[in-house]
Amino acid sequence: MRGVFQHVLLILILTLAASNLSAEPQTERGFKVTQSTDGSSLEVTFDGLTIMHHDREHPAISVGSGVTTFKETYGNFLITDNVLEKVDLVNVEVEQKGKNKHVLTFSTREGTYKTKVMLSYDDEKGLDHVIALSLPKDANRTWVRLYAEKEEHVYGGGEQFSHFDLRGHSFPMWVREQGVGRQSWDLITHVVDQVHGGGGGNYHTTYWPQPTVVSSRRYFCHFTTNNYMVMDFDYPNHHEIQIWGDPGRIVLDSGHDFFDVSKKLSGVLGRQPPLPEWVYSGTILGVQGGTDTVLEHLRQAEKNGVKVSALWVQDWVGKYHTYMGKRLYWDWAWDKSWYPGLDNVIKEYKSKGVRFLSYINPHLIVEGPMFKEANLKGYLVANSSGQSYLQDFGGFFCGTVDLTNLDAYQWFKDVMKRNMVDLGFAGWMADFGEYLATDMVYHSGESAETVHNLYPVLWARLNREVVEEAGKLDEITIWMRAGYSGSENYTLLSWAGDQTVDARIHDGLASVIPAALSLAVSGFGLHHYDIGGYITLPTIYRTEEVLLRYAEAAVFTPVMRTHEGNRPDDSWQVFSSADTFRQFGRLTRMYVHLAGYIKRQVRENSMLGIPVQRPLFYHYPDDRRAYSEQYQYMFGPDLLVAPVYHEEVDTWDAYLPGETEEWVHLWTGESYTGGQVVSVSAPVGEPPVFYRAASTWADVFRKIPTDFPRLRDVPPATTRWGLLWHLRIAAVLSAGVVGSLLACSCVLYRNRKRKTS
Repeated sequence: MRGVFQHVLLILILTLAASNLSAEPQTERGFKVTQSTDGSSLEVTFDGLTIMHHDREHPAISVGSGVTTFKETYGNFLITDNVLEKVDLVNVEVEQKGKNKHVLTFSTREGTYKTKVMLSYDDEKGLDHVIALSLPKDANRTWVRLYAEKEEHVYGGGEQFSHFDLRGHSFPMWVREQGVGRQSWDLITHVVDQVHGGGGGNYHTTYWPQPTVVSSRRYFCHFTTNNYMVMDFDYPNHHEIQIWGDPGRIVLDSGHDFFDVSKKLSGVLGRQPPLPEWVYSGTILGVQGGTDTVLEHLRQAEKNGVKVSALWVQDWVGKYHTYMGKRLYWDWAWDKSWYPGLDNVIKEYKSKGVRFLSYINPHLIVEGPMFKEANLKGYLVANSSGQSYLQDFGGFFCGTVDLTNLDAYQWFKDVMKRNMVDLGFAGWMADFGEYLATDMVYHSGESAETVHNLYPVLWARLNREVVEEAGKLDEITIWMRAGYSGSENYTLLSWAGDQTVDARIHDGLASVIPAALSLAVSGFGLHHYDIGGYITLPTIYRTEEVLLRYAEAAVFTPVMRTHEGNRPDDSWQVFSSADTFRQFGRLTRMYVHLAGYIKRQVRENSMLGIPVQRPLFYHYPDDRRAYSEQYQYMFGPDLLVAPVYHEEVDTWDAYLPGETEEWVHLWTGESYTGGQVVSVSAPVGEPPVFYRAASTWADVFRKIPTDFPRLRDVPPATTRWGLLWHLRIAAVLSAGVVGSLLACSCVLYRNRKRKTS
């Protein structure tokens, strides 16, 4: 009863807050167009903000044509663009001018190319300033230059792992794998690039790009097209956006603060419902290996004090043996020999407060009965010959469900309802959505380039409908990595994808922080990641220290969830030792202790679109340094989190914003004044976290160090598997050197023999 009362009270508070915000005085709404007397220059403003400046030396619009090639390998894309023509539209004529609608015509001096730009404002809604552009005949490129101030900061672009502030860089908008390493100077990145056709990635590669940006001038700009585009923020006085094909529309709005901007943006893109209540009862424990194995992991976890909300058994479909090792069998049905009695186990453990979760993606392995059925019915994406398009997923081939085919869409939805919801799963990872090659043929007749970015949105919508039509939106959660514009309206929970299991800045633990913040600013406020990371390679391995650093930061996110990684036997797991289990158990209990606070932030995201993890400048807009911090964040309004993302350190620097704010270090209780960098002790298990002294939740925060004291018996990471791994790496490198020498010797021997002959 108390929980219901608190929820109703929260709704009333947030509703009153929202009404107060809308009641505040604002500048005159709508577009304003000002043209010079000689017609050579023009300025467009909205809500008092300059958004476009045009003159003949600096035209606002250019058009042209080009040819782009896309080469796909395992979801990675090598993209080559050849611009054949780019023509500046130097002349502009104002054809219609009014508060709610302006029509501008941009053209070349000769009148060869003309583009109409319509500026409209919906006075009924009170938001959604829209710029619509036409594309001239014989052109397939549009360049739009938006006005920029030299000191302006720009954020968003979907989920960006390397740069939170986008200024100084360009960002292609194309759904794909994020890559491994993602650092051009890194050896691992270089090697994976060569093997997997661009698989090393780059600073801009991401599962969830999105042509949405938020300016430090407190406005958002969203492009509605699904086509490939490049957003270039490398100019001091303008942002240049290059769009392939139909340019679509540009939606803009401003706010009196960043919370207001987020509220309006989420009003356009959509908001996420609250998470199911069971999520807050502990960690989602990622385990696999069959019924007996996962239940034994659960028993050991509970024995060591781990709070477990659910077991995530991604191998519920069984295993498939390939030359790359064991993989999941991508035929989405329960493997009763691998998980005997799973249906009854799910019911039994639900009564004990532990749910079961599963895994699925939109691809079907060719050996499975589902592929055969879908192939016979024409439900798979086709190739140019009309046959099902088959892709290599690393040791096995699959077809892809054509989600533009309404019959295929409904068929796959029924499969998920029957095989997952009816079995009793309380959620699943809805993986992939990036591997759509540009020579695929779709039932809808749309081009593959257009469908590519749209596909993960359709995949998210299908999953959402499965849950809603089953009437279980308050019971089931689904997490996805791929997305694009519109995913906000369907995706229930995002996850950061496949990070490396080490401390790399652009691909390890550090990278999930700007990823969460950029996605939050782009309009999606529920983000989490694989505890421990995912990618293990011969020279990249997961130590106990890295695992626990991932875990301690996850306490201060909406959801805690572990993953065994791509090579479970070669990675340190939470169950690798009883001591690790105890350390992890303490962190899960802290998460449960914070459940009331976390739930409040999740509800606020659901109702107002205010993300759970936020940039510092949302709360401290007058603090100039707050706009540059990308590796720490506000967790709700009262907690500042600065995760440790380097190995073998026990102190950490954190910036505390707000010169008038008083901050309290969570672990020592020591107070600090804002507006300064402080260095604090940060041993494993005590990440740098601070709370506002004036917080109404201060009593909850103050109990953490006494109720959950740090366990002192954690040996240094190098004394555990670190030594074994270093020996293994030495062996691998030695074998490589010896192999190279032998190969060279063989070549020299053959050459000498050839000369002798």
